[in-house]
Amino acid sequence: MLAAFYIVFVAVFVYLTWQSVGIYQGKRSSYALLLLIVLAGLAYDVLIILLGRFIGEGDLLKALNAGRFIVHGFATPIMTIFGFGVLRHAGVKWAQSRTTHIVVCVFTTLLIALGVYEDVLTLDLQTKTVMDILRYTNEGGIKGPPIPAMLTIVFLIVAGISLWRKTGWWWLAAGAIFMFIAAGAGMGDMFYIGNLGEVVLGIGNVLTARKFLS
Repeated sequence: MLAAFYIVFVAVFVYLTWQSVGIYQGKRSSYALLLLIVLAGLAYDVLIILLGRFIGEGDLLKALNAGRFIVHGFATPIMTIFGFGVLRHAGVKWAQSRTTHIVVCVFTTLLIALGVYEDVLTLDLQTKTVMDILRYTNEGGIKGPPIPAMLTIVFLIVAGISLWRKTGWWWLAAGAIFMFIAAGAGMGDMFYIGNLGEVVLGIGNVLTARKFLS
């Protein structure tokens, strides 16, 4: 039963969010705060997916699911700034220049704009039931893979490999690569594989933040 997996997903994301609170409180790093925001959003995402079968189809569940897409539209792309911040703290050379910082911020802004278009402005929620999971999916926006999320993952892979080469720390790269594979495998009715990828990426990000941002 998928619900059992989502109980685990919720528990893991709540734990990771709690851990990220501690990391942020250590040095009040803005990069750690961004990670906290994303993890809290992902905890909300999997919680609403889990609760769908208990709430049932209707306006309440539809509104709660709209919140899931708003989170993805606004929050997911800011992981690029988190990854870039880790590189800066780790002393990775290409991440130190002001020009690179501006380029990353502009890139992130464009991803957020595209995410808002896909998941907010053209949101078209339709019910979808897979096994014991009832949720609303977005049938609007641009068809195909979510471009902002995929480009964010690609950036994190590049950042993770750069960090690995500089410091020997491989958790960010491993989490991002796993997420990329899971995103490809988790299309359609296999959506839960994508959520598993988010769990693994979240673990990699928290471990990385604890090492470089706390």
